[in-house]
Amino acid sequence: MNKIFVIGPSKYIGRHFKSIENSLGANFVYFEEYQPNKIIEEKPDLVIIPDEHWCELGNIVATCKAHGILTLQLMDGILEWRRTWDYGSNGHRINGILNPLNQPAFAHKIACLGFKDFRLLESWGNHGKCEIVGMPRLRNIQGLRTDFSHLDKKKGKILVCTAKTPAFTIEQERKTIESLKDLRDFFKERNDVEIVWRLSGDLSEKLNIKNTLTDLNGLEIHRIIQEVDSVITTPSTTLLEAMVLKTPVALLDYHNLPHYFESAWIISSQNHILNVFEELMNPPVVKLDYQEFLLNDQLFQHEDATTRLLLLIESMINYKDDPENLPTTILDNIYAPTYRISSEIGTYYPELSWLEKLDKRELELKLSAAKGTISVLENKVCNLERRLNSIPFYTLLKKLKNSVPFL
Repeated sequence: MNKIFVIGPSKYIGRHFKSIENSLGANFVYFEEYQPNKIIEEKPDLVIIPDEHWCELGNIVATCKAHGILTLQLMDGILEWRRTWDYGSNGHRINGILNPLNQPAFAHKIACLGFKDFRLLESWGNHGKCEIVGMPRLRNIQGLRTDFSHLDKKKGKILVCTAKTPAFTIEQERKTIESLKDLRDFFKERNDVEIVWRLSGDLSEKLNIKNTLTDLNGLEIHRIIQEVDSVITTPSTTLLEAMVLKTPVALLDYHNLPHYFESAWIISSQNHILNVFEELMNPPVVKLDYQEFLLNDQLFQHEDATTRLLLLIESMINYKDDPENLPTTILDNIYAPTYRISSEIGTYYPELSWLEKLDKRELELKLSAAKGTISVLENKVCNLERRLNSIPFYTLLKKLKNSVPFL
């Protein structure tokens, strides 16, 4: 019987693995202590970690690999610039050393959320390690909504939320609080919308805001997103959750840094708030379509993520006695269908919506008639030009007029 260890407390990371626990049963064990030597003694067939952000996790992976034990990093959230670069350069260092994160990763394989982080992680030196899986924990909300028709019934509510860790340095915290203050002050002046605040840590106390956050297991926020018209969030997985639930979502980010995961709306200064708010309440179709395009690139949904993860795990374990020959590609990562925008021209250009009502056969006949008419008119123009050129002195007078402006 295969033995699979997940490193970390189940009460904190269990939500990321719930969908596969039942399938793996007794084979699936949470190993909650940082004891690399004990893990080696247990001889698991596969060790899974949520990330390599903490040095302890990175060391466990490195130790397992040194002893021929397969390792898998299951992405538990979105990649973010600050967590990748600013956390180390401005935050905590280990013995004064800046440790790279996933550049490259220690693990044998990385289960990616979608095409976007797959390409990014491969560019960091992880070629042959990345497999596109999706996000198994979103299984319960995928398919709940298939379009944006629910927006026709206004709820008069906007969710404003932050990531579990909204800042990694003092300066980042200052800017995050500044952005939330600007939102708070803006919405204080309005009585046409209710704001549902869901702020992590002590942000609600610092901003003197009534908070609705009671748990971080994902179920609460999924319910809230379905009860609002739109979402404004700092960089977090909520970005994807709102997109999956077909809810317009804006990124609140005053840090002026690149975004590994994007949105159709961005608030990067106080001046952007009014315009973004107005569009979130009445979102343009073209931006909703762009949000769908981004979702397609950032989260794989073409197949069930749990099924793909189980296939990845089973396929990896087949190489437990020969980890060095693990295939560079296990899942069909090259399958990358592009989201297609609306084919109806009136969707984006209402003044041309009449074109959609034309029958194709009728349109072909009218086009043929138009071409015939153009041909007749061209012949008439040619005949008129010949007649004009036959008039005495016409050509000479024409040249004089072109060369002397006042004639």
